[in-house]
Order: sequence, then C-alpha cells, then structure tokens
Amino acid sequence: MKRSKYLVPLSWEHHSALLNANRIQKGLQINAELNLMVEFLKYIWENDLKGHFEREEKIVFSVDDWDAVEPHLKEQVLQEHQALGEIADKILSSSSQEEIKQLLARFAQMVVDHVRFEERQLFPAVEKSFNKETLQSIEKALHDAHVPGCVSWNPKFWIKK
Repeated sequence: MKRSKYLVPLSWEHHSALLNANRIQKGLQINAELNLMVEFLKYIWENDLKGHFEREEKIVFSVDDWDAVEPHLKEQVLQEHQALGEIADKILSSSSQEEIKQLLARFAQMVVDHVRFEERQLFPAVEKSFNKETLQSIEKALHDAHVPGCVSWNPKFWIKK
C-alpha cells in the first residue's frame, strides 16, 4: 500500500518491526536458543518498538484533528501498545521456557497484526481526515524524531545452521 509522505517515517519503522517479528517467528520455528531470542526481544523493545509507540502517541495522537476519525481506531492502537508492552515485560521476567516461547510467538504475531491494522486502517483514516497543515506538522515532527530500527543483529538466531 502506498503511504502518503506525511506518515512515511512510521511506515519505515513498521517495516523494521515486521522484519524483527519475522525473525522471532523463524527463531521459534527452528528452536533457536531461547536466551538469544529474549535478548533480541529486549533490545528491539527498548530501542525500537517502545520509542516508536511513544512517537506515535506524542506526535500523531496529540493533534486536534482526531474528532474527524472514528474513536475506536485510536483506542485500539493505544490498547495494543499497552498489551505489547505487558507481553514484553512478561517475557523479560518469566523463568519458564515454555511460557517464554508462547509469549514470544504471541508478541511477534501481535506486532504483525498491529502494523497491518495501522497501515491498512488507521493511517488511511488519518490521511483522509486530518487537514493538510496538521499532516505537514506531523510529517516534520516524525522526520525530526525518526530513529532507524534494528537492521542487523548477531548472532542471527533465525537462520538454521
């Protein structure tokens, strides 16, 4: 789906989030070392996703144009941000390998579903409903705040040896 220029930095970050969710899913499929996957999750949560959620909420959700958007869209995003944070915390505090595997799988799938929801439903609604000046302001703030996601990680636990 073609994204308007106003929200492109978020889509760049979404691409990274999908890539990392896929890495976790592949790691689980090949029974990669669980400690490595937990370290990876910790890294992407603290350095990518958590900040991404904060930027979305601070920059996109703080504008006044939300009256023109269906309220359930914003509510769903905020609930999913919170749920993903709670799952990340559970993964990082659990000592049960089976629970960690289940939570990692759930986390990765939730990231995929969340990104798809934002790209396919939330962003088109924002682009349609917000006025141009607001979108331009969001674009500038997003470009200024953009943080590239994790594109390299070693060891590559998701590749079967």
